[in-house]
Amino acid sequence: MPRLTRKLLLLIGLLSIQPCIADSPIFPDPLKTPGDVLTTDPNVICVSGYTKTVRDVPQAVKQQAYQSYGIYHHQPGEFEVDHLISLELGGSNSIKNLWPESFVTHPLNAHVKDQLENKLHQLICSNQLPVAQAQQEIATNWVAAYEKYIGALPTDINPNQTKPTQVFKQPAIKNSGDCPRTAPIKVSKKGIYHLPGDASYDKTKAKQCFESSAAAELAGFRAVRER
Repeated sequence: MPRLTRKLLLLIGLLSIQPCIADSPIFPDPLKTPGDVLTTDPNVICVSGYTKTVRDVPQAVKQQAYQSYGIYHHQPGEFEVDHLISLELGGSNSIKNLWPESFVTHPLNAHVKDQLENKLHQLICSNQLPVAQAQQEIATNWVAAYEKYIGALPTDINPNQTKPTQVFKQPAIKNSGDCPRTAPIKVSKKGIYHLPGDASYDKTKAKQCFESSAAAELAGFRAVRER
């Protein structure tokens, strides 16, 4: 086979395995991921550190979740295998409650859903929302639940554009990974924002910087979860 032909075939092969971000599932398929719960007892899920005691998703199950959605190749950090009903809301580790959720789609992604999960957990643990209702609403339509309990979605996108609308002008990040004084809120590579004074603030190398926590949340990032 001529060398040029071999190179061309190799290039086609490499392109064919690149993930297609446009196909990243925003909503889980209800037939594949209807949701599943481990408990509906607020006295259980509101105990600090509860999720650490029940989090157990083997790599083989994660692969099963990816394959069930036809995702065989993806970039590092593009997806997480997410619990549709999160563990902090009493969800289980069953494959019926798992789906590959994108970190990179806009305006809807895993960071946005994390905000909803935190809000629902807060409402449950302050006796403002029944556990079963929170589980049902996030499993049925998590975006509608976000709008109901948090408000308007954090960003919008013009359907004729391929890139999300830019809401904030990003401040320059220093070579050390620190943020300028005018925008001290650090966002880590995991999409978690850190405030000055946080235990891990100094050792966090910023990927983005914001003037306030509200601005960081508006852009789809979440705060450090309380232990």
